[in-house]
Amino acid sequence: MTKKMMERKAADNEYFHRDFHISIDRGIRYIGETFGTEAVEAFLVRFAKNYYSPLAEAMKKDGLSAMKAHLESVYKTEKAPENIKCTLGERTLSVKVSACPAIRYMRESGYEPSEWNPLLSTLVYKVIAEEADYAFIAEAYDEETGKAHFRFTKQEGKA
Repeated sequence: MTKKMMERKAADNEYFHRDFHISIDRGIRYIGETFGTEAVEAFLVRFAKNYYSPLAEAMKKDGLSAMKAHLESVYKTEKAPENIKCTLGERTLSVKVSACPAIRYMRESGYEPSEWNPLLSTLVYKVIAEEADYAFIAEAYDEETGKAHFRFTKQEGKA
């Protein structure tokens, strides 16, 4: 009998772990219920400044095109590129999200996102923007679907 061997590495597999969204929401829910909203905000500010520092640096160097590329990449990874529309101007990046794939997944899984879940986008984007000398403006956000409209704008007096 001939024995066949197959060699596989973890890197051969597509990384797609939507349960991450539930896990992070459970984490911020715990922080919020145990220590309050200020603690959630402090955690997310610290997280954004550390984890997204390369993105903020890329925005300083390459402008809003770095954020546009990041957002489009995230939605492509989430298998929902049709859910985001980014319009890049000279000093502004306007973003429209028709539905958030994370919110959709959580709800389809029977998990109700916490009251702090919107901060995972709004506060994190605000911190990234500020670190890169941009302003972040949340125009609209629907907690039921994650539908959103927001902008990043170069701050006045900044190059």
